[in-house]
Amino acid sequence: MGVEILKTVFRKSNSGVWSIEAIKGLNLKAKRGFESNYFKIEPEVDVMTENPSRIMDSFFTSFGTTDFFLRQSIVPIVAWNEGDDEIRCIGTGFFISASGLLMTAAHVIRDPVDEKYAELTEISNNSAMLGNNLHVCVMLPANPAIKTAPFRIAKELGEAEYFLCPIVWTTHWGKEVCGPLFHLPPEFKLDLDIAICKVREFPAIGPYQPLNIGPHSLRVGDQAVAIGYPEMQNLRIGGKERYRPELMVSVGTVTAIYPDNMTEKQNNTPGPNFEFSAKIPGKMSGSPILVSGGVVTKGVVSRSLQGENHASGGLIAPMLQLPIFDGKSLTDLTNEGKEGIPQIYGSEL
Repeated sequence: MGVEILKTVFRKSNSGVWSIEAIKGLNLKAKRGFESNYFKIEPEVDVMTENPSRIMDSFFTSFGTTDFFLRQSIVPIVAWNEGDDEIRCIGTGFFISASGLLMTAAHVIRDPVDEKYAELTEISNNSAMLGNNLHVCVMLPANPAIKTAPFRIAKELGEAEYFLCPIVWTTHWGKEVCGPLFHLPPEFKLDLDIAICKVREFPAIGPYQPLNIGPHSLRVGDQAVAIGYPEMQNLRIGGKERYRPELMVSVGTVTAIYPDNMTEKQNNTPGPNFEFSAKIPGKMSGSPILVSGGVVTKGVVSRSLQGENHASGGLIAPMLQLPIFDGKSLTDLTNEGKEGIPQIYGSEL
């Protein structure tokens, strides 16, 4: 059973308009020694377009290895406080717009609060701020080809293995619930296990490269492919060891769909979700789940049963109309065309 992912390359014109420079299907092959349903990717050199842009940042997103193309879109999420010895690897996220909108599991982005290494201060109704000493970032890979580029580039770009790009805000849905024991603080209950984040733009490395999402159908029996960073190790601050998280591809089948889970409580995953038969170790929470032959991302990894090929993912389609900021939803932002969100159409998607 092969795995192919439809991948786009975005660029921004001098007038500030987003456009797709290239679109191509990437064939993901397993490294030797791995099974076809759970594997690391064989890093074969590929070119997204035969006519790469002369703009430097777009040039370096147009060629590389298959795993590098995916690592541009699917990224580790990390967090640390000032004075910490380690950077915590807390989960996986993936870009959904060239401007830096990122999707992940809500419980991933809440990790600093839920694990009590950051304080949450309410600043207005339905709005709160994390501690000033906390940093939450994504790790974006540097293209190894930069090191051998035939033209001059900034020193910090040429020497980097990856870039830490800060998350500046996040939106997720839920509410605080008071328990029966008055001495315990209220507990935050998620309405759905999906969060939208904004990653700060990084002009030196160019546009972020999104995956495709959309209001598409899902059927029991569809192939479901989750791609993320399982069992990531924390990164020692100031350490000199080379650190390169590796993607894993986990392939399964959709086994059940619960679109009404918010009202009927059919399983323990918050909000509308589906179950699929795939191996999902720790730290893959927040990973994209691609269906439709790898064309469209329809879910976000939420939870799994350890030791079993049984996992659940939050459904993306039901949350596309929910307001994110300024009263606008992802559907609104897609229609406006200002964020660089791919639009994929097709009756079979």
